[in-house]
Amino acid sequence: PPTPMRYLIPLVLSLASCFGLQTLAFRAVGGHTIKSESNYFSSIARIQAGSADNPKIMLLGSSRTGRMPDRRSGFPGVANMGCDGASAAITLRAMDNGLITPPGILIIEGNTLVHDLESRGWEIEKCIGSFWFETGKSVPILSAGSRPAAFAYSVLLERKIGTQQSANTVSFPTFTSPVISENPGVLPEQAEALVTELSGILGRLRKQGVKLMLVQLPPASDPETLNSRFPMALSRAAQIPFLDLSKGFPADALTYTDGIHLAPSSANAVLRKILSALQTL
Repeated sequence: PPTPMRYLIPLVLSLASCFGLQTLAFRAVGGHTIKSESNYFSSIARIQAGSADNPKIMLLGSSRTGRMPDRRSGFPGVANMGCDGASAAITLRAMDNGLITPPGILIIEGNTLVHDLESRGWEIEKCIGSFWFETGKSVPILSAGSRPAAFAYSVLLERKIGTQQSANTVSFPTFTSPVISENPGVLPEQAEALVTELSGILGRLRKQGVKLMLVQLPPASDPETLNSRFPMALSRAAQIPFLDLSKGFPADALTYTDGIHLAPSSANAVLRKILSALQTL
């Protein structure tokens, strides 16, 4: 009768071959991918890669932030931690709970913080700190970014929108600087509770020596909407500077891939403005 070893050896060899091919493919794309088949895997991959090696600056936010360049595309010390379909609240809580080591500087996207009121991204929040998450941080070939689907989706996205490495370096003048926001008026009760929670987290991070800045990314939202008023309320409550980049760029200076997400060249220009504004902190 056949023995278990008769089947085990071919199985091990097959797995080793697949793992070897995966490793070669991962190295061929520079050890990182930019998109996967779902918001969940794209976000986990970005956070695993971004939280490794103690970056100086972290960009926290949604998929709008996820399209920004970072240290892998010409901005040394900058890590992109955008959570597709969610918000910066996910990674802020992870830092507050000791699951992600905070950097010296946090840039927090304000556009989508209200998404947390709908519990968007709870699956991502649950995964951070898990055994698989920590393993992927330490061993990139076992991370979400090394999954075969991530290779395919990253290639498709780059063909559609281009790459950060190939983006031009045009610079645009802006006429705005980070300030503590004025009172945006009364928010709904749930939004006020979220402001209280996040301002507490930001206060504790500041006590650890972290420099903080809230940023409203282009394009502009209706100033009367909660999306616009929430980051203003958080800036005022937490007493942290708010840089509103939804205004201040020349008309038609920025381009988008879908009306919301910045095209690579414009994302590069916006990040340069953000980094320049850090000098005022």
